[in-house]
Formats: sequence, C-alpha cells, structure tokens
Amino acid sequence: MAKLDVVCFGEILWDIYEEPRSRVAGESIGSAFRRVLGGAPANVAVGLARLGVKSAVVGGVGRDAFGESLNALLVREGVDTRTLLRYPNRTGLTFITRDARGEPRFLFYRDRTADMALRASDMTPAMGNARWVLFGTSTLLDESLREATLELVSIARARSASVVVDLNVRAHLWRSKIDMKHYIKELLQHADLIKASRDDLSAVGGLGWLERAAPGATLLLTAAGEPAQAIGAHGDVQVAAARARCVDATGAGDAFLAGALATLLEHEARPGSATWQSPHVFVRALKVGHILGRKAISKVGAVTGLVNLDGALRGMRR
Repeated sequence: MAKLDVVCFGEILWDIYEEPRSRVAGESIGSAFRRVLGGAPANVAVGLARLGVKSAVVGGVGRDAFGESLNALLVREGVDTRTLLRYPNRTGLTFITRDARGEPRFLFYRDRTADMALRASDMTPAMGNARWVLFGTSTLLDESLREATLELVSIARARSASVVVDLNVRAHLWRSKIDMKHYIKELLQHADLIKASRDDLSAVGGLGWLERAAPGATLLLTAAGEPAQAIGAHGDVQVAAARARCVDATGAGDAFLAGALATLLEHEARPGSATWQSPHVFVRALKVGHILGRKAISKVGAVTGLVNLDGALRGMRR
C-alpha cells in the first residue's frame, strides 16, 4: 500500500442531532433527528480529503446498517477505509443538542460499541504507513483502547511517521484528574504537533504543563473567536479569527486541524525540515485553519459546512 499523507485513529460514529419540533396542522409531532458523520478523527479525515490530502481512518464500526453507511460515506468523501475495522458490536452513536449560541451538549451511546472495541493486537504496519498519524486523547479513557493507541504510536514511529495529537480533553469522563494527566502526558511525549483549545489547556493545567509534558513539540492553540497561536521551532505566531455566526460549534476544532495540517503537508513541513522552522508557513496554516473552522460552524454537523474548499489552500500560497 502506497504511503498515505495522514492516518486518523480513533472514534468513528454517527452524530444524531435533535432538530426543532415539527408541526402538522398546528399540532406538535415531536422532535426530528438527523444523522451526520461524527468522531473527531473521521471529521479530520474528511476535511483533509476535501482539501486533496490522501487520508485514511483507523477505527471500529459495527457489522450493521449504521456501520456500512459510515463506511460508504467515508468512501464517497475520498477517505481510504482499508484500515477501517468491523466488529460484531453495534456502531457507536452520539446524540447532540445545541443551545442558542450553537454550543453542543453530547449524550453518548457507546457502551461496548465497535468504536470502543479496538485492541493492540488489531494494529497492523499498514496503519502507520503515512507521513502523519493523528491521535486524540479520547482513546486513552479505556485501558484496551489506550493499549491500542500506544501500539499504533510505536508502529507509526517505526515507519517514520510524524505524530500529531488532538488534545481533546473531556475531563468529566475521567475517573480522576491524576489518571487523566498521567495518560495524556504518556501520549504527548510522542507528539511532534499538538492541537489544543483554551478549554483543553485549562483542563490539564495550562500552557506551562503542556510545554513540560511535550518538550520540543510544536503547539497549535485555539480559542473560539479569538486569535490562534502556533509555538515551536519557528517561533511564536498568531493569526486573528474573523467574526462568524455560529450555528453549530461541533467539530470546529477538527476542521481547524484539518486545514492547518493540510497546509503543512502542502509546504512539506515536517519536523526537522527547513519549512518546519518557517513562521510564514505556520501563519498560513493558522489562516487556513480559521477558514475551515468558520465553514464548520456555519451549518449543523461537523463537516456539513466544509464545502467549496478547492481554493482554500491555493488562496493562502501568496
């Protein structure tokens, strides 16, 4: 199998959105529900594919109708699903409601579902055959998933892949803050590039903790509606975010990461390369990240707004 640009590891599921109540002849007939692609790794993979990046997913879906439709959707989007694993478990679902500002609330139906069934023994060399392998911290919550995560990190390193970590902290899901910080630090020590939001930083102990946990890693830091920041060998650069109406904030960080990572790939910026030390490249990465983030929040669903991306990278080349 030819080397891919990015392999995205972790949860792949359906997000089920509650829509406003429907009415027939003036009478309420209850809420309607709409399903869209979910799971941060899957969202990033689709965003990358729409930007022309060769992306793949490593994750678990069920041998059910939901799993088959997830696979079909990813294939239509141009995402490589040859490393998608199928289990007898049910496909994972997440129910989402939104407040007036578009901020989501999640209700997970993921007890023993396929996205939680990955094991270290399921990881193969083909899964690390990429320029970058993306990990999120959500797979550290479960012991077996954690072992699978670290096994794939080892495989990726053996295949000379760079590692990007999405610091997607959900502190309320951890049994203790001590465990949370311990296992997150264990993964971060392997990272070349880390994406974190202001809320993520607050949950783990701030920027100082992150820099100590992953010395030498380049950081991409975001805060909703505020400047994004990149800190690393290139120095410290910031790019302001343009104002945008938020319909649904779900997946905004995933879209940002897809845009930034695609820009780094376009400029062949890898750790140790000359372009990795270029502040101009990281300014462009932040700008494209903002473009995709704005698109993501413009419609309901993490990837629904990621349309008309053909010129997103070309427009940033100058």
